[in-house]
Amino acid sequence: MTATPDRVTVISPEALEQLKSFPLHGDERLQNKLLWKSPNGDTIVGLIQMAPGARDVGHNHPSATQHTWIIDGKVSIGGIEAGAGSYAFVPPGVDYETVAGDEPVTMFYIYQPFAPEHDHGHGDH
Repeated sequence: MTATPDRVTVISPEALEQLKSFPLHGDERLQNKLLWKSPNGDTIVGLIQMAPGARDVGHNHPSATQHTWIIDGKVSIGGIEAGAGSYAFVPPGVDYETVAGDEPVTMFYIYQPFAPEHDHGHGDH
């Protein structure tokens, strides 16, 4: 998916379905669809699809935050149960594991490097 910096990009459900996915951490039961990546490649936005019972083994992101919205299914993130419509925040350096429930799971995520200082100005937003 290539976004154009000078216009709005919308991906239809049909086009999303056609986007190529790849195994996350080499596990075929964890599929990752990359939706957007910042120009320098540090911030990543995507979809993770987990098969029923799939497990993303414990790990951490030493210098990045991860924001996750559960779209479909039920999952345990860091030992906390979350269902469709839930949001999970994983701070830098925190060990966590993600385990799918008895049905397929779809999650939208933003992986963003932690910066101790940044501009809080958001203009009209």
